[in-house]
Amino acid sequence: HVPWGGGTGAGEIYKLGADWSGAAFVWAFSTTKNGSPAFTLNAAAAGVQGVSATYDASYIHPSSGEVVGATRIVPQIDEATLEGLTYTGTDDLVLYYDLLVTPSGEPQRVIAYGTLTIRQGIGD
Repeated sequence: HVPWGGGTGAGEIYKLGADWSGAAFVWAFSTTKNGSPAFTLNAAAAGVQGVSATYDASYIHPSSGEVVGATRIVPQIDEATLEGLTYTGTDDLVLYYDLLVTPSGEPQRVIAYGTLTIRQGIGD
């Protein structure tokens, strides 16, 4: 399904108790483990390719029920980006990723890493 992320809810991350709406984001994807990025998402407005981040001061903690505030971090990968990947295999395509964030006045850190699997389909 493309675009991936965005309004679909796929890949959303919540950072509880912090306002990272102004943070710098770098979400890099590679077709090989420890390889060079095939593409990278950077901070962007919601609804376009990249990483959008919005702060909700009234966000309620899912376990405690307390109001803690949270930043909603949403990636979006557009169809053209996924279609532009060079892939000659016959199995599902596994993309390796890491998400770096640099909150204002703080050091850069990794907040997520892993794999994203693009399943084989039958067409557009």
